[in-house]
Amino acid sequence: MRRSATLATLTGLALGLSACSTPTPSPTPVAAAPTSSAASPASSSPGATATTETTKVDPVAATKQILAGERQALIHITEDDKDWSATYEGPIAIGPGTDDGARFRLVPSGGDGLFLIEALRAREEGGRWCVNADTRDEPVSLGTVKCAENEKTLFRVSATGKKDDQGRPTHWINNEKYGTVQVKNDGSALYIQEVGDGGSRGTFSFVDRGAVEG
Repeated sequence: MRRSATLATLTGLALGLSACSTPTPSPTPVAAAPTSSAASPASSSPGATATTETTKVDPVAATKQILAGERQALIHITEDDKDWSATYEGPIAIGPGTDDGARFRLVPSGGDGLFLIEALRAREEGGRWCVNADTRDEPVSLGTVKCAENEKTLFRVSATGKKDDQGRPTHWINNEKYGTVQVKNDGSALYIQEVGDGGSRGTFSFVDRGAVEG
């Protein structure tokens, strides 16, 4: 009887020790919630706003390209903040510069600062049309004819040494035979006349309107 009691006591002690040595399972780790910056990486990217910035073009460099015949241009009247526009009928009018008649190309011709001024508005007659001194009016006005180099279509473009309010160099435009392109005092029309004692009213800058097509 005493041996049986002793065995029972030893068995109970072993079971107790086994229970004490069983490891307690660790709790399952909880994943950390993503931060707001990780959820929207684009918003924290250093270059995220770069695509919204407009590339600035050096107006002096742009003018050089225009005078090389490489770019389309709007011919801007410095005194009146208006622009040339080639009408379908032929005359060069003055307007806000928003119509397709306000696109021109200055084509170097004959050297020494001489240019053909090509009007890029498409005409029903087809072909290339250039600004000319229209002698049917008095004073001589500006019209358009089929492009050809002659005394009525060649114009000298000369820098004034000044700039307009956008930093673009300004120029005088002169026809060797008929005189300087000028603007009426009320800003309503262009005409060509020799410069008198009072000087001329009419300086022009060139606004880039993209690469020449074709």
